[in-house]
Amino acid sequence: MRLSSRELRGRAAEAREHYARCDLCAHLCGVDRTRGPAGVCQEGDGLWLAGAGIHHGEEPQLVPSGLVLIAGCNLACQSCETWEFSLERQGAVPTTPEQLAALLLDLQKRGARNANFVTPTHVLPALLEGLAVASEHGFALPLVWNCGGYESVEALRLLEGVVDVYLPDAKYGDDAAAYELSGCQRYTAALDRSLREMHRQAEVIVRHLVLPSGVAAPEKLMPLIAAVSPDLCVNVLSQFRPAYRSSRFPVIARGVNAQEVQGAVAAARAAGLRKLLVDGRPI
Repeated sequence: MRLSSRELRGRAAEAREHYARCDLCAHLCGVDRTRGPAGVCQEGDGLWLAGAGIHHGEEPQLVPSGLVLIAGCNLACQSCETWEFSLERQGAVPTTPEQLAALLLDLQKRGARNANFVTPTHVLPALLEGLAVASEHGFALPLVWNCGGYESVEALRLLEGVVDVYLPDAKYGDDAAAYELSGCQRYTAALDRSLREMHRQAEVIVRHLVLPSGVAAPEKLMPLIAAVSPDLCVNVLSQFRPAYRSSRFPVIARGVNAQEVQGAVAAARAAGLRKLLVDGRPI
């Protein structure tokens, strides 16, 4: 973070105004979340956490990472691996800015290399409030924004000077698949705008989870990423397994195979992307 605690408080206050006409993600619902759960995400203006701790399963340059699992999500992925708290809010705990600050300071004390906010977009103002409190008490870790790639430029501009590493998903190169499987309209255009703003601000590591049968259309997705910058780091992930409601969609009712993973890698290379990982390992 490059902002002082005073600047963070100002940014948090500015961000909180967006709850009244929410435009924090690319759904651009425009609803008033200060009156309770609303919009596509069905979230109010509070912060609910599902857990936190030191995590070694992220990209090598990010570990040990101080993971902060945020309940709720602005997407509705039918194969969500964390659906219990991301979509159904099971076990989530309401958290004040002071409690978040204490958690962040504890992660710093325990040797975390960064604070890694997972699915943070829908509660961006609340997180900034917690960061402001933490900063006043000596919190100084880099911030990782681990998001779904369906952010609004308005939200991302509130994070300039706050986020050190953006870690977005790049889920689909096909808008029809994005709508059917994650409830996102005009996904590829939103992803393009998000990646360009992230790249303007900070380091970006893009994740692409390979889906069965080429449904994520990597042959369309990888050129979109490369058009932002061929030097963007792309981590191709092979661990997809059917979860949540995957069985309702025959196209994602099985895991991926090696040929499908290699197809995504080949698409990335053909697009001219220079920094490729597979499951976190350089290739």
